[in-house]
Amino acid sequence: MFMGTSEDRAYLQAYKAIRQALRERYWPEGQHVSVARCAEACKYSPTPVREAMARLAGEGLLDERRGLGYFVPRLGPVELSELYTVAQGTAASLLNEPVVLSANIAGNGADETRFDSGTILVTLAGQTANSLLCLIAANLDARLAPVQPAEATLFDLMAESAEFLALLGAGDRRILHRFTNAYYSRRRKAALEIARRHDSLARSATQ
Repeated sequence: MFMGTSEDRAYLQAYKAIRQALRERYWPEGQHVSVARCAEACKYSPTPVREAMARLAGEGLLDERRGLGYFVPRLGPVELSELYTVAQGTAASLLNEPVVLSANIAGNGADETRFDSGTILVTLAGQTANSLLCLIAANLDARLAPVQPAEATLFDLMAESAEFLALLGAGDRRILHRFTNAYYSRRRKAALEIARRHDSLARSATQ
């Protein structure tokens, strides 16, 4: 089996680690993400870390500013509206894909399972064999994850999750398409308020 060089492995591991940290909001929006500090924390040389950050910038998960480095992007209403629009289209594309796996969500029950605007896409992608759509879904999941707390102040995520899980189990993709269409339309229309609440929550967390 091809294992790659140690630099290849370091690059992939750094990419995954930084991507996960961004998804979990380790750094606040607008903060500089230092290549040197990340390399020190990961115990890698700066080269694979810089390459990983360049890839993340290409995916929209970091902002690259010439001469200044990499920063956590800010999510304003325009960016959010665009992300919800892409998410809506991605859900439609996923629901047009052939099902290769049955819907099998870990059996903790609809009353305990909580989906958000990103994990819905990842769940749908997990039933298909389209690797490109899977990558797009994972990227959208990471980019939308920071606003999940703000969404929770506007929408009943538990009720939405229960409805999604029930429809997923029933396997009627036509009705699922109707659900995801309405789901992302609600968020796109509320993008200004979601962004406002997201900004307020972010400021509270840093005080």
